[in-house]
Amino acid sequence: MGRWFEELCRIKHHKLRELVVSAETSLRSKLLPQDGGVYVFWWTGDLKKLYDCNREIILAGPGGRNVKLHFNDEWFGFSAELPIPLYVGKNADSISKRVGSHLRLAQNRMLPLGGSSKKVKPPTTSCQLRAGIEHLFPDEQDSRTLILDNIGLSFVKINGDIHAANRFYLEDLAIGKMRPVFNVDIER
Repeated sequence: MGRWFEELCRIKHHKLRELVVSAETSLRSKLLPQDGGVYVFWWTGDLKKLYDCNREIILAGPGGRNVKLHFNDEWFGFSAELPIPLYVGKNADSISKRVGSHLRLAQNRMLPLGGSSKKVKPPTTSCQLRAGIEHLFPDEQDSRTLILDNIGLSFVKINGDIHAANRFYLEDLAIGKMRPVFNVDIER
């Protein structure tokens, strides 16, 4: 587990722009693994953008009540400086397909402009990175460009059903240690 975690912390692509076709509407083929594994999206751009983003989120809590959270400097990990982990995920079959689902590159923006602090239900259950960025930057008309220029990616290939538990525990370990803001969930 320790070696996998160490590898997961090494950014392989500092800007997602390195991975897309020139039209920015899809990932270039064969640059990311077609294998399962665990991956992390990192903020690798200018920290000032994160300092100035929307740092409040209201989640649906127990009994349907609103639970308000504030992403303070400590939670983001600003004192450690760059990079800032934003989301940790796992996939059994293809890191490449899963990253593509997160990015939804066919659109400049996925959620309505000018959203409030209340978490908006995204169009799919597999676009947490894109939804998270659009929540942090509710007035950004072109979140795709923001993502391509400011987000990096690391991953570790842990393929096959034999490693299902290893992927689960590595994802949990990384979430617990890194405390990425887009992974936060509350009990219902």
